[in-house]
Amino acid sequence: MSRVKKRLFSLLCYNSLILLFGGMVMKWNLNFFYEGPDDPEIKQDLETVLKRSEVFEETYSKRIVQDLTTDTVTDMFQEREAIETQGAKVSQYAGLLFSQDTQNAKAQELMGLVEKYTAEVEQHFSFINPGLLRHDIDKLEALKEELGDYAWVMERIIERKSHTLSGETEKILAAKNETGRDNLGSLYSKMVSGYSFELAVDGETKRLNGSQMRNFRYKSDKTLRRKAMRKLFKRYEEDKTPITGLYNNIVKDYDIESRFRNYPEPISMRNLDNETNDPIVERLIDVTTKNTDMVETYYNWKAKTMNLDLQLADIYAPLEEVNREYSFEEAKAIVLDAYYDFHQTAGEIVESFFDEKRIHSEVLPGKRGGAFCSYYVPNGKPFVMLNHNNSINDVLTMAHELGHGLHGTLSSEQTLLNYHTPLTMAEIASVFGEIVVFNRLLPTLNEKEKQLFVASTIEGNFATTFRQNMFARFEKRSHKLASEKGFASWQELSNLYNEELKTMFGNSVKITEEYNWEWATIPHIFQVPFYVYAYNFANLLVIAIYKKFEEEGEAMIPQYLDLLRSGGSDRPDRLLKKLDIDLEDDAFWQKGFDYIRDMVESLR
Repeated sequence: MSRVKKRLFSLLCYNSLILLFGGMVMKWNLNFFYEGPDDPEIKQDLETVLKRSEVFEETYSKRIVQDLTTDTVTDMFQEREAIETQGAKVSQYAGLLFSQDTQNAKAQELMGLVEKYTAEVEQHFSFINPGLLRHDIDKLEALKEELGDYAWVMERIIERKSHTLSGETEKILAAKNETGRDNLGSLYSKMVSGYSFELAVDGETKRLNGSQMRNFRYKSDKTLRRKAMRKLFKRYEEDKTPITGLYNNIVKDYDIESRFRNYPEPISMRNLDNETNDPIVERLIDVTTKNTDMVETYYNWKAKTMNLDLQLADIYAPLEEVNREYSFEEAKAIVLDAYYDFHQTAGEIVESFFDEKRIHSEVLPGKRGGAFCSYYVPNGKPFVMLNHNNSINDVLTMAHELGHGLHGTLSSEQTLLNYHTPLTMAEIASVFGEIVVFNRLLPTLNEKEKQLFVASTIEGNFATTFRQNMFARFEKRSHKLASEKGFASWQELSNLYNEELKTMFGNSVKITEEYNWEWATIPHIFQVPFYVYAYNFANLLVIAIYKKFEEEGEAMIPQYLDLLRSGGSDRPDRLLKKLDIDLEDDAFWQKGFDYIRDMVESLR
C-alpha cells in the first residue's frame, strides 16, 4: 500500500472513531526538558549557567583585549554557545509552559525566575562587543578571515562598531533589561492573555479566549462577527490606561537606546538586527503603500458579491457559508502529504513533530492565542503551538508553523551563534509551506469552494503584506509622536491608527469606532518593536522563491533546502544570491505584488 493510500486509510479509520469518541487534539510532551516546573534540575541549571557566565567574564574580558588571537576568540564563542545552550533549555521550557496556560501560577513564577537569571547572565556577556571593538578595524578584519564558522559572527560585530557603547554602559543596559521593554512586553502578554469573554453563540453563552473570539471573523453570521470583534476590542479599551502606559514606556525604552547607539531612526536599530538597511526597508514600505489600491479594488468586489456594506469586522467573512471543516487529524494528513510530495526529507522532519508530541493544538482557557514555533538551540527539536479551530485557515496555519519547524531543524547543522536567521529570513520556510499546502488543497475543492479559498488566500496575503505594512507605518509614526510629545495618549494613538486604516482600505469598508483601538491588540509592537515589516519582506521574498520553484521544478529543491540549512550563517543578500535573488533590484518587491494582483483580477 502506498504512503498516500496508507494515510488516507488511516484517516478513514480515524473518521470512524470521531463518530464514536469525538475529535482529537495534541498536547506537548514537555518531559523532553524537565519532569515538571518543580523539577530541582531547573534551579540547578540556572545556577550553573549563572556561575559559568561569571567565570566566562573573568576569563575572557581581559584576554580579548590583551591577547586577541584566533584561538582566544574561537574558544570564547564556543564557551558562550555552551552556556547559552544550557540556559536555553530552561528558557524554552518556561516559555512553553507559560504559553499553554498563561494563568498557571507556577508557570508565571518560573517565567519571572528565568527573566531574572537571563538578565544577570546577559550582563556577563556584555563585555564582548565593546572589548573586541577596542581594537582597530584592520586587526578585526584580519582576524575574521581566520575564524572559519565564526567569521560572520565577527563581521556582525564589526558592523556594530559605531553603535556599541563603552563596556560599563553596555553592562548597565544589560542589567536594565530586567525591568526594561522586554519585561514590559512580557507584562502586556500576561495581562491580555488572561482576558476571557462571554458571548452568546447559537443560543448558548460561551466563555472564550481571545483566539476563539478572533475566529468569529471567519464566520458567516454578520451580527455575531461584529459583536465578537466589538466585545474583543472593548476589553482592551477598558484597560486603556495601563496599555497606553506600557506602550509609551516600551517605545521610550527602545527609542532612547537607539538614540544612545547613534542610529538615525528607531527602526534603524531593528534593521541592523535584521541584517538589512534603511533604504531597502523604506523601499519595501513605499512600494507596498503604492499598491494598496488593489485592497480597495478587492473589497469593493467582495462587498458587491456579498451584497453587503462591509465593515472591518467583515473583511475575513466567507463569501457564503462553508460547511467543510478540517479536524486536526485531517489537517495533519493534508500537510504531511504536501510536505512529503515536495521532498522526502521535508516530510520526515514534519512528521516527527506529530510522532514526538511537539505540537500543542487544543484550544484552552488561558492558553496563549495564535500560533508559533519555538526553537532556541540547534538540537533539531522545535516545538509548535496551534489553536486548531477546524477551519481551512487552520490547515494553512499548521503548514506555516511546521515550515518554521522544518527550518529550525535543518539549520541545526549550524552552531548556535549562526543558527537563528534575522526576522527578514525567518518566514521563508513557513510561507513557502503555506503555498505548497495551498496548491495541495485547491484541487480537492469544487468551483465554488475554489473561489472562496482563493478569496481567503488573497485576504491572507493582504494580512501579511498590506496589514503588516500598516502596522509598520503606525509604529514609525507612533514612535515619532511619543518622542516629540513625551507621551502619546490613547486617543492620539487611536487617531493615528484610524488614518492608517484609511490608507490601506480607502473607502471600501466602514471603520467602526472599536477598530481604532485595534493597535492595542497587536502583540508584536509591544514585544518586538518594528518586527512587523519582516512578514511583508519575507512574504514577497517567498513568492519569488516559489515562482523560481515553479519554473525550475525539482532542480531547485536542493538549493532551497541548502538555504534553510544555512540558518543565519551569512548575510541574507549573500545567501539569496545563490538562488539568483537580488534584494537591491527595485523590481523585486513589485514582482510579489504583481503575483497577488493577478489573484485579485482572477476573481473579477
